[in-house]
Amino acid sequence: MNRRKFLATVGVAGSSVAFGVGTGAFTSASADRDVAVQVATDATGYLAIDDTGNANAEYVTEDNGSSNSEFGLDFTSGNSTSNGGAGVNSDAVTVFADLFEVRNQGTQDVEVEVTPLSFVEPGSGGPTTLIVLIVPQTGFPSVTVSPGNAETYDAIVAATDDATTSTNLSETITVSGEAP
Repeated sequence: MNRRKFLATVGVAGSSVAFGVGTGAFTSASADRDVAVQVATDATGYLAIDDTGNANAEYVTEDNGSSNSEFGLDFTSGNSTSNGGAGVNSDAVTVFADLFEVRNQGTQDVEVEVTPLSFVEPGSGGPTTLIVLIVPQTGFPSVTVSPGNAETYDAIVAATDDATTSTNLSETITVSGEAP
């Protein structure tokens, strides 16, 4: 046999074997693994939401109807203070400083945002009567919170002079955290 033909034949055969054996491709794979998830209260979740423990904690509520209590804010007469306060003043701006905090109890930095940041309740046929702003203390509108740290939030409530004791606002805020 011609030496060139022999080398060409060996080369083609060798490359065919390498091509057929070396791909290592597969169509599918399946493996069973354990997953464990537990629901926690707002104060003990990976993104914890809780009052700051100061005097304004009276405005923070928790729905304790179940083992998974939910955080809320209440500035109405339904949540009167121990000193008799039952709502915000008309024609005034009221600031509730150090109201609540969002703590990162996870493992990586989290970009925290509270939405919406403001609520407006328009007056009936007149000017705006009630405005509520939720404001982080160190950044706006969102802040990065590293593991083990917290961002403290304030609430600013403005009521115009046409606000009456029947003026109220009931809305929902969303606290979200996302890795930057």
